[in-house]
Amino acid sequence: MKNLLLVGTGSIGRRHISNFQDLFDNIDIVDISQDRIDEAKSQFKIRNTFLDYNLALNNEKYDAVAITAPPHVHLPIAKLAAEKNANLFIEKPLGMNINGWDEVIKICENNNLISYVAFCHRHIPYTRRVKEILDSEKYGKILHAVVRWGSYLPDWHPWEDYRSFYMAKKEQGGGALLDESHGIDLVRYLIGEPKNIFAKVRNLSDLELTSDDTAFLLMELNNGPLAHINFDLTSRNPRVSIEIVCSEGTILWDRVEHRIELFDAKNNEWKNEEYTKDDFLSMYPIQAKHFYDSIYNNKDQEVDISDGLKTQKIIDAAFKSSSDKLLVEI
Repeated sequence: MKNLLLVGTGSIGRRHISNFQDLFDNIDIVDISQDRIDEAKSQFKIRNTFLDYNLALNNEKYDAVAITAPPHVHLPIAKLAAEKNANLFIEKPLGMNINGWDEVIKICENNNLISYVAFCHRHIPYTRRVKEILDSEKYGKILHAVVRWGSYLPDWHPWEDYRSFYMAKKEQGGGALLDESHGIDLVRYLIGEPKNIFAKVRNLSDLELTSDDTAFLLMELNNGPLAHINFDLTSRNPRVSIEIVCSEGTILWDRVEHRIELFDAKNNEWKNEEYTKDDFLSMYPIQAKHFYDSIYNNKDQEVDISDGLKTQKIIDAAFKSSSDKLLVEI
């Protein structure tokens, strides 16, 4: 029997249950809220429930543990789960900072465990398509990129007060920079690794947050291009896009319109490739199957803890750059 423990049954946790239930024989859940546990039980077939992950991990045997609780508890859960020989699925961001994760990596290596950090935007079909185009060098050398990742936090969960959501709380790992770090991962995936960064991380709005609502990052990449990233939780009209300017054209990835726009300088023309919201949402079952296949079918891991740690180092460097008002080497 293939057994999964999922820790954290908020909205993203329940979404993962909906995909994992088709892959694992038994799913147990943990949450500190009995109400959230009851809600998950009303929607899915759940075997056992716990209010404390220690009780679950010390009393049951699991093939895998999915950590979908707020970032401030990712590290202790991951460490104990790995010690109990469970493969790890960890929601992004990896954690609060880079501290402690090298030990988890060593435990995973010693116990021959799979780890995966859920930077799911890599699995969107039109993300894969952009990667394919860039790798073909059809539009020449990559020169620079602009990432725009903005939305309005109170609109995320209209059914609850945004001030009670972990995203509003710095101490729980909320904020634009940590949570919207998909944008950093996609720069790494599509273009290259950064070698230095200058950042401004701020609270600019009247939203009642202890976490940041705005982060502007400028990165120089090892292979030459520059990348500018704007994360925010204040945009009343959501914008999630990446514009990549190349020597022979431009590529625009748009996650709101579900479209790729391609400009070919040789022909002086734009062409669009249209996708759908279903294409976008397919990243979740594709990601779940990727994790499952990494455990049971020897599929190569794509974003393990070591890879997720690279994005976490960039996040840490951005916070340091902002606080110290310095260019920070990565």
